[in-house]
Amino acid sequence: MPFRLLKDRIGDKRYVAFVDILGFAREVRDNFDSVLDVYQQVLEGLQIFEALPSIGMHHAVSLRIYSDSFILTAETLSPLVRIVKGLHMVTLAHDCLVRGGIGYGRHIEASNGANFYVISQALVQAVEVEKRVKRPCVALHESIQVPGDLWNSDQSPFSRGLLFFDGLRMVNPFSVFWGRTAAARVSRLVELYPDHRAKYEWFFSLYEHVVSDKKLVP
Repeated sequence: MPFRLLKDRIGDKRYVAFVDILGFAREVRDNFDSVLDVYQQVLEGLQIFEALPSIGMHHAVSLRIYSDSFILTAETLSPLVRIVKGLHMVTLAHDCLVRGGIGYGRHIEASNGANFYVISQALVQAVEVEKRVKRPCVALHESIQVPGDLWNSDQSPFSRGLLFFDGLRMVNPFSVFWGRTAAARVSRLVELYPDHRAKYEWFFSLYEHVVSDKKLVP
């Protein structure tokens, strides 16, 4: 029989986040066993968000890991933003920053035995943003229309899901409980890895804007 698994498939509209853990490709290559331990702890940390019924990953967001990259898919933007915000927190808890993008478009997933296929406009957009952004953040593709209520400009910047900074619409890497600790970790990373000072200093600049209670909306 001819292989027709993808024939006549239109694809549903989905939001897709492509998130790369910076420096992890080298760790996967050189320290495979220790990386497995870190991944296990990261996934255990994400279970905190999975337990929340409004944004639980079983209900709203699917997650796949490919070596040093995460691919997350959702029907709506809000739960995806919350899970990516959590991913920021749990990876930085292990002294890792992330970079990525979020796209929106037609998305098809299909399987045939041991084979798995993904054809996705949204994933292409997300990867484009990840390659272009050059900052330790997860930014939205310019074609995404963000509902006004997602900016929550009347709330503290620490509480919001999205921020606008340096010309980028991005997932907020901080939270009410993870602001000063995140900044302290990044300050220590500057000392440990001076070759990457520029990205750490950019991240700390973002923190200073957030802690100063600036609106950070477009």
